[in-house]
This record gives sequence, structure tokens and C-alpha cells, in this order.
Amino acid sequence: MRNLLMLAAIAALTAGATPTAAQVAQDQAGDRAIVVPKDKSAAFRLDYPASEIVVAQPDTLSLVATTDRSFYVRGKQLGATNILVYDAQHRLAQVVDVRVGYDVEGLRGDLATALPGEHISAVNFAQGILLTGEASTSAVAARAAAIAERYAPKAVESDLVVRSAQQVQVDVRFLEVSRSAEKDLGISVNVQSPSGFSFSTAPGLVSGSPPQGTLSLHTNIGPVTIDAALEALENKGAIRNLARPTLVAMSGQEASFLAGGEFPYPVPNGQNGVSIDFRQFGVQLRIVPTVEPNGQIQLKVAPEVSQLDPADGLNIQGFRVPALTIRRTTTQVELRDGQSFAIAGLFQRDYANTVNQIPWASDVPILGALFRSSQWKRNESELVIIVTPHLTAPSDRIEDLPNPLARSSEATALDVILDGKTARPAPHDPEAALRPGPASAAPRPAPPPPPMPVASAAPTGAANP
Repeated sequence: MRNLLMLAAIAALTAGATPTAAQVAQDQAGDRAIVVPKDKSAAFRLDYPASEIVVAQPDTLSLVATTDRSFYVRGKQLGATNILVYDAQHRLAQVVDVRVGYDVEGLRGDLATALPGEHISAVNFAQGILLTGEASTSAVAARAAAIAERYAPKAVESDLVVRSAQQVQVDVRFLEVSRSAEKDLGISVNVQSPSGFSFSTAPGLVSGSPPQGTLSLHTNIGPVTIDAALEALENKGAIRNLARPTLVAMSGQEASFLAGGEFPYPVPNGQNGVSIDFRQFGVQLRIVPTVEPNGQIQLKVAPEVSQLDPADGLNIQGFRVPALTIRRTTTQVELRDGQSFAIAGLFQRDYANTVNQIPWASDVPILGALFRSSQWKRNESELVIIVTPHLTAPSDRIEDLPNPLARSSEATALDVILDGKTARPAPHDPEAALRPGPASAAPRPAPPPPPMPVASAAPTGAANP
């Protein structure tokens, strides 16, 4: 009884939380197991009077006796320990295993409030929380894990089964228009006399390109020979680049796309060693679609368009490494099935002019034009990216999937030799008009979309083409 009196004295001096009902399990040997939430208390009652109660790990659990047949414990830190109970004859009567874990009862109540109708359960598992059961969508599963993270930061493991895992088909269109204009005018003069006097200017155009047209003059003024040439070049062009990737990803998962390549990039390794790394360039896209409970599709889009630029490259231990010209943006939008948005205004303009001239002589009015060559050059490019998401499902018919060879077949040797054909048209299929168009999966029908929103990513001060 002396030990019980000491425990009662400790109970009078110790302030603890109000005891709650413990989660108790009892095996055939009479031993019990208690799960106690951290920073909370649980009550325990014995069927016999006890003379002494010992806690194996006092740092994990604190114990307060109320009578010789009852006590309560309070979880101090995460972990496991046990309680040794001695009877009135001071014999070991019982060993109680105690696990101090997270407040899963409170978590279950919050999950039922935030996600009504979902069959989600939470239990303490391996110093963390394990979520089990079923979730209606992947968005519900993600929200349940986020709620559990508030109880057990970075200690949540989810084994939830999503009943209707949703897939999103994202149609992306890259539209880029590049326009260039260049004018190059070069004048060369060569004057020679038998007396040894000579005068000449640099031949050719400033750009070093072959001229498109040349006007030459050869004459003699007495013994003096004069050769003059006027070279002209004008370039104009427009390039239209288009990439049409279609990506399918699970809700919440990332899909990526690259149409380009990789170039070797030497990296110094030690004093004389060089290792080779590879850098990607071209049209790249990373996208993460997430289907919200209300049916909206949240999109995280990160497109990038890059190309090699040898003019701004550098030399690394004898290797010429090109630079990269990159246009990159990141945005996050929310759309309904079938709606579209555009990232526009990625506009770039380069302008340069060069004049090569003879000092002083080129400053002479009118005649000074004979002593200089000039070049004018301008490059413009604009990029537009259009994204359209669809809720989709796998197709049950292989005929509905895209087939790039459906419209043509392999040419025979006679077709190539006699007709010069590299492909033969596919035989007419009368049922082709009855089948849906090529698609990687069958999108679900959606109402007509409202006017397309435009997300502008134009840099400050950018001009329109």
C-alpha cells in the first residue's frame, strides 16, 4: 500500500488532461494493449488491487494512480513502452503494452466532416498515420492526405483505393511564326596605275554572303585602270513551326513532351579531364492536370521553346559549345472539360545594322556613298501556345485509336520504278465515316465552351508584330 499512497500523492501534485477512454485490447494470457494519443490521457481499470505499478519508459509515458484499482496514463512523446502491474502479494500480475501515437480518433472525425460519404479510415502505423479505405476520386484522396498531414507532418502514408481514377487528355498546340528581312549593299573600288599607285576597298558584302546581283564597271583613264563593283543582296522569309502533342495523364500526375534533341556539353573534370553532359533543346512541355471534386480541371503548364545559338557560344578546353535561346513560361489555370486557354504575347524582335566605310572619304557628300558598304537586318518571332483538356477514358476498340498509316500503304517495287510513287492510298473503307475521328482516347461530351480566356505572358514593353 505504500507504493499506492506514493502514487496517490503524485496524482495530487500532477496536473493532467481529463482522462479519456483508452483503446484497449486483451489477449488470452490476460495482457492488454493501450493506444494513447500524444499529449492526451487514457483511463485504465484493474480487476484486482495493485501494490505497485511501474512504467518502463517514463520519458514516453507518465502514469497517475487514482485508486488501487484504477489509474490513467498520458502520452508524452511518440514511441512504445509497457506497464508492469504487481498484485497485493507483490507478484507480477500483468504487463500492459502502451503505444503513444497520433490522435487518429480526432482525425477520423475531421475526415468525416470534411469528406462526408467517403469510406476513409486512419490508424497509427510505424511512427506515423496510415490511411486506408476507398476514395471516390484522386482529388478526394489528396485532400484526405492533406488533412492527415496536419496531424502528422511528413508522417502520412496512404493506401487509399480510388474508385474512379480519372484520366485527362491534354491537347497542346505550339504556333510559332518567324519573319526575317535583310538588306546588304557592298561597293568595291580598285584603281591602279603603271607608276605604282593603287587604291582599293574591301570586296564583297558586309555579311560575307554571295550577292544576289552585281553591277560591274571597268574603264581606263589614260594609263590608269579603274574597276568598280556594286553588289546587292536582299533576303526575306517567314517560317511557321507547329507542334501538336496530345498527352494523357492521371489526375495529379505529370506528363511531359519534347520535340527536339540533346547536344553534348563538355564539363571540366579536374585539371585536364573533360566529361560530357547533355542538354535538351526544342519544344518542351510539362503539364500536371488535377480533376477537382466539382469537375473543374486544374492545369499546371510549363512550356518551353529553345534553339541552339552558335553566335553566343563559348569555348571550353578546345570545344565550341553553342548557347541556347529560350522562351519559357509557367502558369496555372482552371478549366472545364473542353475549354481552352492560350498563352500569347511571347514576342521577340532583333534589329541590327552594320556600316563598313573608309574614314573621311565616306563623309564626302554624295560621293561618300562610294566608299562604304552597309547591312540592315531584322528578325521577328512570335509564339502562341493553346491548351485544351478533356476528361477521357481508355478505348475498347483498337480501330478508334490513331493510326498514321491508315491513309496510305507501302508502295511496291513497280509503284516506285514505273510510277515514281513512294506510297499507295489505302483502299476505301465504307465504314470509316461511321467511326469517330482519330484520338488517343474517347473524350466525354461537354457543353459548348464559353469564349476562350487568354493568359498573356508578354514581357514589359514588347511590341506587336
